[in-house]
Amino acid sequence: MKYDEIDRKILEILDQNARTKFTDIAKSIQRTEGTVRNRIRRLQEDGIIQGFKLLTFPENLGYGIQAIITFILEPSYENYVQMDQLPEMAKQFHSKLLSLYRANDKNMFMIEVLFKNFQDLNQFILKLQNFNGISEIDKLIKAERIYEHIS
Repeated sequence: MKYDEIDRKILEILDQNARTKFTDIAKSIQRTEGTVRNRIRRLQEDGIIQGFKLLTFPENLGYGIQAIITFILEPSYENYVQMDQLPEMAKQFHSKLLSLYRANDKNMFMIEVLFKNFQDLNQFILKLQNFNGISEIDKLIKAERIYEHIS
């Protein structure tokens, strides 16, 4: 996978505004629109650009609570398969699962979820406690946005 200075410049521009037109990028880096189009396609094929997405402010969509929930999960195939239920489970509580990560401890997991209210958050955690092999559930509530990198 080749990655050079031109690619870096294109990525910097897209990082500032992913909706930048190819013609504007081409002018900025003094290349043709075709070159920019081909390089962006190659960066996507190589997995450097994984996609473009819509970014919203959750509070503007009625999600009053952004929580990071951590828990310990005993390792087993059956326990890991349960994690596939999390997106649908979040929907049951009018919530949205944003991410699921394994943390630095191989048995610790972190999920980030948007909730409409504390009742939904508490109900979600109660249901999570019923999963096999889960222990030490903790929650962190995002209280105030100080800085967030948004492209």
